[in-house]
Amino acid sequence: MEEGLKVLKDIGAQQIHKDTHISKEHVQALIHGSCEGLNKIQFQGFVSILEKQYKVDLSDLKLKGKEHFEDVASKSKEDTHVFVTPEKEQNLAPLYMILAIIVFVSVAYYSFGYLRSMATDVTAIDNSQIEDAKKLVSDVNEEKEDELNQPVITTEDLNATEDTNVSDENLSSEDSVEESVQNVEDVVEDQEPEVVRSLKILPKNRIWAGYINIKTNQKYQKIFRKEFAIDTEKDWLLLFGSGTVHLEVNGERKTFSSSQNMRFKYEDGNFEKITVNEFKELNKGRKW
Repeated sequence: MEEGLKVLKDIGAQQIHKDTHISKEHVQALIHGSCEGLNKIQFQGFVSILEKQYKVDLSDLKLKGKEHFEDVASKSKEDTHVFVTPEKEQNLAPLYMILAIIVFVSVAYYSFGYLRSMATDVTAIDNSQIEDAKKLVSDVNEEKEDELNQPVITTEDLNATEDTNVSDENLSSEDSVEESVQNVEDVVEDQEPEVVRSLKILPKNRIWAGYINIKTNQKYQKIFRKEFAIDTEKDWLLLFGSGTVHLEVNGERKTFSSSQNMRFKYEDGNFEKITVNEFKELNKGRKW
């Protein structure tokens, strides 16, 4: 099978499609040794056409197809656990901003109210003490003015002291409120929206794709026409045939086109197109 498939790969899916009128997607699957997307009759018919058209031996591929369809007949096909249901992406940035504003307003309101209450209480205490001092000084001055011949402490002096204390307290309260407001603003500025990882294939038509778990080296392949997502918690090698492929990577849409097979790497949330040699190094020296 390896020699026969190598001849077909060298010819290319596009040329085989033109020669045999077999759909390009089915040709891609067959030359990669896959039965996906084909029923038993289609598989046998296409393999027979390829053997006659290009004089190649595909007996191993026939055996693989026979085993595949016998297995399908004995049990229902299970979807691979790699795929996950695409979830609707949520932009949480507006919610964070609203919560931050609520926190800011609440802290500022209660801080300012508490400090204003503190200033009022302190002022009331100071006024009471000053009034007691005024009365005491007045009594002393009346009794000892002639005897001591000392300057009389007047209520104007105490009033001046009262004004100074109240002004200093009010200034301290305003500074504390400004500091609280600045702290809340710093918390709001430090919050950033969460980056959501995604790796989706967005086919316009039926395509073939192969993908390999870099850590376990386990291979998967599939022919499909609908959007699906691949688990971004794992690292992958991706292989596509010639043509055009549309992807969504971490929320950003990407399109690649080539007349040759295309290879990509998704590792630690980073996505890039790689060469055949880079693909082989990560795949234990194999092209697939």
